[in-house]
Amino acid sequence: MQMIRTTVSLPEDLYNDLRLAAFREKKSLSRLLVEKIENKKEVKKTLSVEERVRRDFAFFDKVARSGVQINAVKAVREERDRDNA
Repeated sequence: MQMIRTTVSLPEDLYNDLRLAAFREKKSLSRLLVEKIENKKEVKKTLSVEERVRRDFAFFDKVARSGVQINAVKAVREERDRDNA
């Protein structure tokens, strides 16, 4: 598999948690992230539409309860602009 090097910005606490998990599993951070993403894709393939909707609503509920303010319109526009760049 051909690999591409990229830069990703992560919150410091998440980065530290991932580095610790990689160390415990005796893997590189890159390998750990690839495995987690691949596993997530596999889970999505096996879930029914109803289960995915329930998971998405649970996630949005968690975000809403966190108190973090999100400008959804701005986020969608930024994502669209990144895709078109």
